[in-house]
Amino acid sequence: MTLEPTVATTFITGYKRLLLEIAGRSRASKKRNVLAVLAAARHRLTEKPALLDEVFAELTARSDRVDEEIVRAVRTLRVTDWIFLRDTKAYSIFVHPSESIAFGVLGLTEPVRDIAGSSGVAIETGIVRFAGKFVCDGLISRIVHLGPSYRKSFSGVYSTAKAEGRFHVRAEA
Repeated sequence: MTLEPTVATTFITGYKRLLLEIAGRSRASKKRNVLAVLAAARHRLTEKPALLDEVFAELTARSDRVDEEIVRAVRTLRVTDWIFLRDTKAYSIFVHPSESIAFGVLGLTEPVRDIAGSSGVAIETGIVRFAGKFVCDGLISRIVHLGPSYRKSFSGVYSTAKAEGRFHVRAEA
């Protein structure tokens, strides 16, 4: 349910470097905890995707190298309120609440359930395509616990998506 540790560390290091570079452009970032700063930077990035090219160029100019595979992964970042249904032995099941699509998602260093605290929840988080998989970026901004009827309804969406080929585990390049 997680990436191999050295692969996860590589992603975390590069992603954090990019987000902190984005955060460094804001005075408010100096007054908050690191996770809040990273989440705010991620929000700015989703609002203005061109920031990624800007910070990558600035880091490269300073010889503060970020692996291009990480940059390619961050280009695929999709932040929204995902329904995290449950964990399986191989991945965590995420359902998009309005698109009738579902993903088998890996955590970076720990299972999504451990980060979210439980399954059957709506969480605001990001998913990237990295190392041939869909990966949760590990920053969870909001958690809403779902009642049994909602969980059952989204389980149905997942089952339908899976039967119709709209459940994805492998991220194509």
